[in-house]
Amino acid sequence: MTTTAEEPITEQPTAEPTIDVELATTPPRRAVRAPARTSKPGGNRRTRVTVRRFGLLSVFKFALIFSVCLMVVVWLALMLIFFALQAAGVTDTISYWIGCVINTPEGTKRCVATGIDGVPLFTTLFGAGLVMAAASAVLWTFIALIYNLIADIVGGVEVVLAEKRA
Repeated sequence: MTTTAEEPITEQPTAEPTIDVELATTPPRRAVRAPARTSKPGGNRRTRVTVRRFGLLSVFKFALIFSVCLMVVVWLALMLIFFALQAAGVTDTISYWIGCVINTPEGTKRCVATGIDGVPLFTTLFGAGLVMAAASAVLWTFIALIYNLIADIVGGVEVVLAEKRA
């Protein structure tokens, strides 16, 4: 069958995942019944799964949500550390040292505390964290794209899953 310009080929997404599963086959049963194995009551069931492709949109969404959550956790931890250091007076000491290093406009070498304001500092950190989270999501999506291209050549990564029966 040839395809013409009037009959475009459209690829419909499948409802089933594209994971190949190789299950261990059992030999056919004989007429004579073998004694039951009582030494291992549970036994393990193993399955080999080959990961051939990652959906780029799902990787992007997962990476974006994960990166934003991680950014918020780090941002809140830095904020708690800053407030603890501010309560202990460490930020005032650091601002005084910065004031001693920086010359005043008059050219004198007086030490003047510059002051560290937390609101603009953490607003800037939050914006930078959002930019880094977006960049991280794009990077992980690019890595998934590279994996998909390599998996087309080598066939994917084979993973063995084991289930312990109780």
